[in-house]
Amino acid sequence: MTATTSLIREMTEADLDAVRAIEEAAYGTDAWTRRALEDELINGFSSYIVVEAPDGRVAGFAGIWFMRDQVHLVTIAVDPPYRRLGLAARMLLNCLEQARDAEMPSVVLEVRESNVSAQALYERFGFRRLGRLRKYYKDDGEDALVMETPSLEDPAQRRLIEELADRYR
Repeated sequence: MTATTSLIREMTEADLDAVRAIEEAAYGTDAWTRRALEDELINGFSSYIVVEAPDGRVAGFAGIWFMRDQVHLVTIAVDPPYRRLGLAARMLLNCLEQARDAEMPSVVLEVRESNVSAQALYERFGFRRLGRLRKYYKDDGEDALVMETPSLEDPAQRRLIEELADRYR
């Protein structure tokens, strides 16, 4: 499977068991409950997507919140057998497109300090580090790094996103 043979679509309640399993594999004891994910599906200020493998299996998911002045990337995770195929990049592109379509100026996120592979992905997409949230994660007290994109209307950022879109589509 390649990233281009996968389908990105809106998450539905029928996806929640698969999403919950991916959430648990990715985040362990810090994973969201099924109830929390159900609540996100009815949250009018959120958007959740899944990426399907060619066989129809949910291979990953991502969620964003539309805040007053920016989009917050709440979560993004790929099932371990489907990692390193470009699926997270495709979902991240989708989230950035949603932010631009909503005329939001930027996207912000928190990432575990130890999650260097996620940080590398975000940096490829132009995110820069803004600061640190001490003892942010409940399960182990790990710090979170706060990262944000430059303005999504900045010409250099637009070119970067277009180049990445060409690569991953």
